Amino acid sequence: MLKSSGLSTIEVLVCDDDTVILRIMEHILSELGIGRVQSTSNPKIALQLLKEPVAKPFDIFVCDWKMPEMSGIEVLRRVRALGMSTQFVMLTGNATPEAVSEAVELGVDAYIAKPFTAEQVQQKITTVAKRVLAKR
Repeated sequence: MLKSSGLSTIEVLVCDDDTVILRIMEHILSELGIGRVQSTSNPKIALQLLKEPVAKPFDIFVCDWKMPEMSGIEVLRRVRALGMSTQFVMLTGNATPEAVSEAVELGVDAYIAKPFTAEQVQQKITTVAKRVLAKR
């Protein structure tokens, strides 16, 4: 996997209740050259991390759609209600057209379908990261 230039300044938060998926995503994002990758299996903790006053907020938030404590759609709803412009990437294994439509209305920026390949993650994250870098 080739590291893309400029990605070392990108910060990504990943939330998935499957710790194996978290480790895989951490590895792929690190190999891609992402500057900072943080992960959690708890969506409530993820929301706290997004809201914490930090010198530099997360640029991209990758969140699983189906989690026991809170759905990715609910997390997306809360992120957007807080007025955060963080790029939101939804991980999903089986989204219905209705659910996808709702996510689009709420401002999802991209999807990564499960099961995914490293190349698919690289392509989606690079695309979203380019949007972040273009705004700087």
